Amino acid sequence: MDEYLSSAEKDVADNIPESIASFDLGLAKIIQAMMNKDQFTVAERIAQSKQALLVPLAAAGMDSYVHAYPYIVKLHMLSELEDYSALLGQGSFLETSFTLDDPKFLKMTKDWENCLRFTEPSLWAREPLLALRRLVFSANSLSAQVGNCWLQYAKLCRSAGHYETAHQTILMAYASGAPNVHMEKAKHLWSIRKSDDAIAELQAFIPDSNTPVDIQAPKENRDLAKIILLYTRWIHYTGQKQKEEIMKNYSRVRDLQPNWEKGYFFMAKYCDDLLVDARRRQEDNVASRTAGSSLNSSTKEKPWWMLLSDVFMFYANGLQKGHKNLFQALPRLLTLWFEFGSIYHRDGSSTNEAMRTVFTRISSIMRDCLKDLPTYQWLTVLSQLVSRICHENEEIVRIVRRIITSVLQEYPQQVLWTMAAVSKSTVAARREAASQIIQAARTASENKDLFIQFDILIGHLIKLCFHPGQPKSTINISTEFSALKRMMPLGIILPVQQALTVTLPTYDASLTDSPSFDVFSTSNQAMITGISNKAEILSSLQRPKKVVFIGSDGLQHPFLCKPNDDLRKDARMMEFTSMINRLFFKFPESRRRKLYIRTFAVIPLTENCGMVEWVPHTRGLRTILQDLYSSCGKFDRQQTNPKIKKIYDRCKTSKEEMLKSQILPMFPPIFHKWFLTTFSEPASWFRARVAYAHTCAVWSMVGHIVGLGDRHGENILFDSTTGDCVHIDFGCLFDQGLRLKEPELVPFRLTQNMIDGLGITGYKGVFLKVCEITLSVLRTNREMLMSILETFLHDPLVEWTKLDKSSRVEVQNPYAQKAISNIKARLEGIMVGVGAAPSLPLSIEGQAQRLIEEAISLENLSKMYIWWMAWF
Repeated sequence: MDEYLSSAEKDVADNIPESIASFDLGLAKIIQAMMNKDQFTVAERIAQSKQALLVPLAAAGMDSYVHAYPYIVKLHMLSELEDYSALLGQGSFLETSFTLDDPKFLKMTKDWENCLRFTEPSLWAREPLLALRRLVFSANSLSAQVGNCWLQYAKLCRSAGHYETAHQTILMAYASGAPNVHMEKAKHLWSIRKSDDAIAELQAFIPDSNTPVDIQAPKENRDLAKIILLYTRWIHYTGQKQKEEIMKNYSRVRDLQPNWEKGYFFMAKYCDDLLVDARRRQEDNVASRTAGSSLNSSTKEKPWWMLLSDVFMFYANGLQKGHKNLFQALPRLLTLWFEFGSIYHRDGSSTNEAMRTVFTRISSIMRDCLKDLPTYQWLTVLSQLVSRICHENEEIVRIVRRIITSVLQEYPQQVLWTMAAVSKSTVAARREAASQIIQAARTASENKDLFIQFDILIGHLIKLCFHPGQPKSTINISTEFSALKRMMPLGIILPVQQALTVTLPTYDASLTDSPSFDVFSTSNQAMITGISNKAEILSSLQRPKKVVFIGSDGLQHPFLCKPNDDLRKDARMMEFTSMINRLFFKFPESRRRKLYIRTFAVIPLTENCGMVEWVPHTRGLRTILQDLYSSCGKFDRQQTNPKIKKIYDRCKTSKEEMLKSQILPMFPPIFHKWFLTTFSEPASWFRARVAYAHTCAVWSMVGHIVGLGDRHGENILFDSTTGDCVHIDFGCLFDQGLRLKEPELVPFRLTQNMIDGLGITGYKGVFLKVCEITLSVLRTNREMLMSILETFLHDPLVEWTKLDKSSRVEVQNPYAQKAISNIKARLEGIMVGVGAAPSLPLSIEGQAQRLIEEAISLENLSKMYIWWMAWF
C-alpha cells in the first residue's frame, strides 16, 4: 500500500489528473493514517473524501436515485471506516485486534450486517463493502468472518451468472474456515447443472434420521433444517426418492425448525402436488368407466379430498409464521377451499360421512386462520374473497363474510373501493351480501360518516359514467352534478394505484412480536378535496368522461369514467401485472435492466361501468402514426381508409400477396420519427428508445402467456415523457381473440412500425434479449403464476362469454379448463393458441424466436380483421 501511495503521489506531482482512482487513493490514505494511529488525519481524510463525493452525488441525484447509487455505496464504505476508526480509538489498524466477545465490536458487526441487507443485492454494489469488511476482519484474525464475506460474495457471483468466479470464491471461503460452505457449493453445482453432485454434496452433511434433535443448539438446527429442505426439494425435483422418504424429510425439517415458514410452505406444496396428481388420476378413471372402458384401477386408493386437511394445515401454519410466500399460499388455499366447498355441497353434504369430516376439519382451519392471520394478509386476496360472497356453500359464505368484514374494519378506505362493484351490483344476491358486510363493519366503526359519504359518492360516479352527453362536449359539474360538487371536500382517499397497493412489512421475525405496520404508506394517501368544474366527454363509441379530482396533495388527478364496459377483468389483470413486477425485482437480469410493467388503478363501480386512472402524457399508436403519415402526405382521413377497404374487398387471390404488394408500399415505416421529434436531446432519445424496447418486449411476452387479444392501435399507448409502451383494455383475455369471427392469429403486435421504433437492430437486438429474460422469469415462476391465474379463472364474477348475462348467484366458466391448459403449455415452452401448429417444448430462446416469427408473419397478418390495421 505504501508503494501504491508513493507512486500515485508522484503521478499527481507529474500533473497526471486524478481519475477514478482518487476515491481508492483516499481510502488507502485513511487506512494508512489508521495504521499510524493518527486520528486527526483519519477524521480529516474521511471528511475530504465525503466532500469530494458531494458534487457528483448532487449532480447524479438530480437525474435519479439509480444514478446516484454508486456514490451512496462509497459513502457507505466511508461510514463503515468511520465506525471502525471510532472503535480503534488510540489503537493502530494492524496492531490492535478485537474478538467477538467484545460487546462494542459485536454491536458494530451486527449493525454492518443489518446495513448490508438494505443495499441493492447486486454484485457491483456489495462487492466493495464485502472487500472492506474482509480487510477489517482479517486484521483481527477473525477467519470465520472473512470466510462469511467470501461466501456472500460467492452467492452474488452465482446469482449474476459468474460461475467461474463463484467457484474460486468458494475455495477462498473453504480456506478461511467459513461455516456452511457446502451449502453454497451445492447451490453452485446445481446452477451449473451438476444435479447429482449437488445432491451428494448435501447428503454428506445430513445425519441419520434416528439422531435426536438437540434443542440447545438452535443455530445448528437451523442450518441442518436448511440443508434437509434443499436436499428434499432437489430429490423430489429429480425424482430420486419415493413419497415416504420425502415426507419423512419434510417432517424432520419441521421438528428442527417448528417456526420456519419455508419448511411448512414446501411441505404444503408437495402435498398439494400429490393431491392434484391423485385428483387427475381419479377423475380420469371415472371418465373411462363412464365411457364404458374396462380399465379399472387395481388398487383402491383414498379419494383425493382426503389429502386436503394436510394441505390446509401446512399452508395455514406457514402463513402464521411469515409472509414470504403469501402471494402463492393464500390464493391457492382459497381456491382449494372454494372448489371443495362446491363439491361437498353438490355431492356429499347429506350422505358422505368421510367428506363431512374433511369439510368440518377444513372449516375449523379457516376459522383459525381468520383469528390468527394478520389482517393485511387477507387484504392481498380481497378481490378473490369478494368474488365469492355468494358461494353456494353456506358455511363458506359465513366465514368469507366475517373475513371481509374484519378487513373492512381495519382498512375501510381501500376496501370500500374494492367493494364498490358488488355493493352496486345488478345481481340482487350479491348486492344484498355486500350491504350486510358493509353494515356490519359500519356498526363497529368509529368513522360512520365515511361509509355514508362513500355510498353517495359511488352513486354519483355511476350516474356520471352513464351521462348521455354529446361526444367532444363537456359536462358542467356545478350545474348538472351540483350535489356531487357540494359534497366536497371528502374524507375519502383518491383511488390511485399507489394508495391501493399493499406494501408488506420487511421484517423477518415471527409475526407475533411484529411492530404495528401500516401496509399503505401514508405519504401516498391523498384525499379527495374537490372536483373540477368541467368533465370532458371523449369521442370514442361509449363516450367515456374524463373527470378531474383535486387531491389534498394539491395535485389534479384525472380519471376516465367508462360506461358499458366490464372492468373487472382489467382490475384483476392489473393485480397480475403487479405480481410480475415483484418477480422482475427479484431476478438479477431483469432488475439490472429495471424491467417493469406500467400499472394504473382500475375501479369497477358496477358490472358494466367503472373508473380508470388516467395515464398522463400518453397517445395511442394509431393516432401517432396517422399524424406522422398525414404530415408527409401519405394519409388522408377522408380518402385513405375507403381506398384500403376497396383493395380488401377486391382481393380475390392471396391476401398475403395483396398486403405485401399493394398496402405495405403505401405506408413505409415511419415510427422512428416520433422518437426523433418527441425526444430531441440525444441522451433522452436513447433512453426513450431503450425504454420502448424494454416495455414493448415485456408486454409482448406477458400478453402472449395470458392470451391477451384485441391489440389494435388504440389499445397500445406511448408515453411522450419516457417512451414507455402502455397497454390498456384487457377485455379480450385468455385467448378470446382466437374465438372472434376473424381470429387474432398473431401472439402480439409487432407490425412494421413497431419494429421501426426499435432502431437499427430491429427486433434482433434489445427487444429479443428482453423477450428471453421475461420468458425466463415467467417460466421459472410458472407454479406461482399458475396459482394466481387459476384464482382468476375460477372467479365467477369475471364474465367469460357474452352469452352468460344470467343473474344466477355463481356462473360456471366453460372455457376455464382450456385456458388453463393453454397457459400451462406456454409456460412450458409449447406453442399454442397462435396461428402456429402446436410444437414440442422449446427452449426459452427458441420460444422467443418462434413467437416473433409468428408475430411478423405476413400470412398471419393478412388474415387479421381489416381495421386491426396490420399495415400500421
